[in-house]
Amino acid sequence: MDHCFFADIIEMNKIAQLRVYRPMENWVSVIHSTALAVRATPVTLRYAVTTALVFVILWMQIWVEGGQPSGLDPFLAFVPVVFFCATLFDRGNGFYATVLSAVACSYYFLYARNAPAILYPSDEAQIVLFLLIGFVISSVMEALHGGLVALATERENARSTLRDRDLLLNELAHRTRNDFANVVTLLNLQSRSANPEAREALVSASERVQTIARVHRRLELRDDHVVVDTKSYIGELCSDLRLSRLAMRPIAIECEAESHSIGLEKAVPLGLIINESVTNATKHAFPDQRAGKITVAFLRNGEAYKLLIADNGVGNGGSTSSGIGNRLMGMLAAQLSSTLEFEHLSPGHAVVVTIPAAKVR
Repeated sequence: MDHCFFADIIEMNKIAQLRVYRPMENWVSVIHSTALAVRATPVTLRYAVTTALVFVILWMQIWVEGGQPSGLDPFLAFVPVVFFCATLFDRGNGFYATVLSAVACSYYFLYARNAPAILYPSDEAQIVLFLLIGFVISSVMEALHGGLVALATERENARSTLRDRDLLLNELAHRTRNDFANVVTLLNLQSRSANPEAREALVSASERVQTIARVHRRLELRDDHVVVDTKSYIGELCSDLRLSRLAMRPIAIECEAESHSIGLEKAVPLGLIINESVTNATKHAFPDQRAGKITVAFLRNGEAYKLLIADNGVGNGGSTSSGIGNRLMGMLAAQLSSTLEFEHLSPGHAVVVTIPAAKVR
């Protein structure tokens, strides 16, 4: 048999254990919740119910045996009563049920069987053993109840901590978005009174700030890590670029992004590279209102992620290697620990970023 076979057997065993464990966990939770509700009732009522249960079992034994004592151990029928009272009520009720059951059994069965009213050493051993078992059961169930109460408290504290952390994360993201919005507004206001060259620089800076702001709109908390889903993030980025850069141009933009979770510090440079590449393509690849298409793809390829921004323009979508956009992309690629390549297509131009999968968290 090969390793895969044994791996399948182990996996099937784990699944079977989970199927058994989950119903057991549910039952324990139900019993514990019931015990908490019952323990909130008055003490006198709980002891009255315990007394009634003991005498109901005693009556049933007498009725089954026809009033004649048998040689069977009469204490066995009272063990479930002790367990029930200790579990649902408390340790005191378990002790009380144990002592009351021992007295009732001794009077109605042992003394009745041993006329005259004496106890043999074997009967005394039975009573001592029953008392010991009853006290142990009551103590163990009380300890288990205390442990479940402590566990429930810890779980509630953990849930409260998670809620507070999520609230703080949302508040931080909200305030950060507001700060970015103020920066964008200031840049746009400043661009209105600037010359054409400065206006273009301010608009580009505004788009870069908005790209960073989009990351904070997509923050998620998974396994104690703040991450961004690439499918929704890149899709939103492409939609915004379509409206801001391509609204008045006969250029289509297609987005194909797989859903992967990447860290916040990686999502920002990834989005900025897309923004710079699409901006360069709109400026240089389609002169004179030329029609065309820009493709943005983010895919997993083995042990690496590949980001592709391609156009079918005149072939210089990347502009020149000395452009500020390309220099910025080089720095951003270094932040991603990735390789940045420019490819000439026929027709068109492509920017390819290869990011090791281990570097995206």
